[in-house]
Amino acid sequence: MKISKALAEEIQRIRATALTTRKHSRKVTHWTENHRLRSGKGTALVFILPTRGCSWALAKSGGCSICGYIYDNPQESNFDLIVSSIKNILRRTIKEGKFSVKIFTSGSFLDQKELPLEVQTTIIEEIAIYDQVEEIVLESRPEYINEKILQNLAKSIEMSRIEIAIGLESANNDILKNSINKGFFWEDFERSAKLVLESGANIKPYLLFKPPFVSEYDSIKDIYQSVSKIHDLGIDTVSINAISIHRGTFLSDIFEQKLYRAPWLWSILLLCKEIKKEYPAMRLICDVVAGGKDRGAHNCGKCDSVILRMLQKFILTQDIEELEADIVCGCNEEWKGSLISEKINITDIRYSPAL
Repeated sequence: MKISKALAEEIQRIRATALTTRKHSRKVTHWTENHRLRSGKGTALVFILPTRGCSWALAKSGGCSICGYIYDNPQESNFDLIVSSIKNILRRTIKEGKFSVKIFTSGSFLDQKELPLEVQTTIIEEIAIYDQVEEIVLESRPEYINEKILQNLAKSIEMSRIEIAIGLESANNDILKNSINKGFFWEDFERSAKLVLESGANIKPYLLFKPPFVSEYDSIKDIYQSVSKIHDLGIDTVSINAISIHRGTFLSDIFEQKLYRAPWLWSILLLCKEIKKEYPAMRLICDVVAGGKDRGAHNCGKCDSVILRMLQKFILTQDIEELEADIVCGCNEEWKGSLISEKINITDIRYSPAL
């Protein structure tokens, strides 16, 4: 069984109440941002499509313990409006330069309950017209990835332009089951990743830093171990997502009871440094949502903005020297002390002489 019944029931209880506040906007949200493509710096055009939302979040399991994106999705979609909006936005936005187009649904693009196959195909065909778009990022859970769906994509576009992002979160099945309620295991991700790579497309796993019930120290170890397993599959990109606390979630409940602290930015900085040293050819992404705030990764408030700027520069350049500045702040000792207070021997952390 890939879920904890007790955890799933608690998540579902919270979800049932919070879903009554669900929004009904059918507007396609979009923006542009700086982005690191495989070929270098470029621009990302990001779409948030108003689909019905993640099927896992709407299931009896309640979905993931940490995710509240379902509350932003309407109960019904207007697919004609979605397609026409994408066409118009592409025409206005894609000019000279290198682009990545990210298609997010707050669920799975490849789930036909969210986007029917013909709508998926139309969207990909519209984006494929633009040669400036080097990379099209689609998010999906593993269960929606199969040979048939990949063959359908290949009819519309050169597969090397496709990157499928999967919220793996951790390569540890115990964390996936008893902390996140992910509903799949490492082996499911591994199967899907191999299919994607064999099709000629790329994979970007998301790893979650500091899910519930996992200490800061243990999550540092888990990220290292997960990156190692991902690297062994021949995957060249990893996105480390420092947790941000969504309202209407199990994680938000324990946060509001003062039973959880969001991650330290010191830990994120350490992870990026040590992983890049160990795997210099890996494209390492780390966009910190709500950085510097109580519900996002933060330090004391004095050094937060400095570290966030360092991380942003590093992501765009992939130059580890951007992370080497000597930051002096009293909260660094507090961070180290918090790891020690978890009664863990911090010298056991792999690749981390900085501690």
